[in-house]
Amino acid sequence: MKLKAKMFLSCIINIAAVIIILTIAGCQRSNDKPPKMEGPEPEPHQGVFISQNAVFTFDGSNKTVFVEFDDEYLEALDNPPNHTYYSYVFTWYSFGEYRYDGATNLKLYHEESGARLDFFLQGNTRADRITISHIVPGDDNIVFIKE
Repeated sequence: MKLKAKMFLSCIINIAAVIIILTIAGCQRSNDKPPKMEGPEPEPHQGVFISQNAVFTFDGSNKTVFVEFDDEYLEALDNPPNHTYYSYVFTWYSFGEYRYDGATNLKLYHEESGARLDFFLQGNTRADRITISHIVPGDDNIVFIKE
């Protein structure tokens, strides 16, 4: 009986030790941060960028964009304000503002209504091309090409 009690206690101690080790290993500080980009930061987007379902007109200030979505995408986005200006920022995940050629997200904010739109970028954004992840399931990504 004493042997069974000792084996049971030993098993419990081993399990507790494994749990403690895994907990400590999982609580390490993350080194996740935006990558360093080579070369100079690109100029802000300026001009008209057209896609199949939307038009973005950037004013070149790196701050505002005039947004025009078609009806299908307005509905998919839960009918945010349309044919109006939004402030915008390119980000690297949730780490804040980041240069567009390395960004993972394009975030739009409409000040008057408080509407926020967060688009996942696909591939590298360039001065003449922005590709965002599909909004409507089953649709292709939305590719904006500078006119």
